[in-house]
Amino acid sequence: MSPPLAVREYYIHWFHLLQMAAAMVVIGIFITYMTPFLNKEPYHISILSGHAWVQELVNRHPDQVKNEPRMIKYVFHALIKELQACRLHDSKYRRLDEQLAIFL
Repeated sequence: MSPPLAVREYYIHWFHLLQMAAAMVVIGIFITYMTPFLNKEPYHISILSGHAWVQELVNRHPDQVKNEPRMIKYVFHALIKELQACRLHDSKYRRLDEQLAIFL
């Protein structure tokens, strides 16, 4: 014996709503995943080297300072101050921030 027609239509209605909700979740995940690939911002655009490159790295793109020396900007500056407190200083040819960026 099958359920009454109203109950079957009720379940079919909720099943369709569940399918639409699942489709919306999949579309939302897809959009979230694809957004960085579609909205590109220039990344490796520097023609500089040495101290000028480090200054551009720290002041330019917020993701570069996390990816190149693998730390956020204020940690990079705090580490430089800590190294200076440990009596490390610029060498004859390289500034301390350059040395740190190369090391990291």
